[in-house]
Amino acid sequence: GLDLGPVPKAFDPEYAAGYLADVLESESQEAFLVAVKNVLDARKANISKFARKSGLTRQAVYHVLSKRGNPRLSTLNQILKAAGLKITFDTDRNAA
Repeated sequence: GLDLGPVPKAFDPEYAAGYLADVLESESQEAFLVAVKNVLDARKANISKFARKSGLTRQAVYHVLSKRGNPRLSTLNQILKAAGLKITFDTDRNAA
């Protein structure tokens, strides 16, 4: 699998978007949520300020971005939007 350790270049929005897309495509949902937290950590995001910006509580952000998190799509979108990111779709050329 992908290296889900610290992501030093994740403050770069283009890098962060590519990193998250790769994790979402090739890893589990749990790994993706941890990767979003890694991006926030790399950006030295103040989780309290970030939570206010996303409209969620600090505890909710920590829970959602944990390995046990299972956010609704709307919650995930709130978090990504606050981070300056969004979900996009592409065709899967390997699909039957």
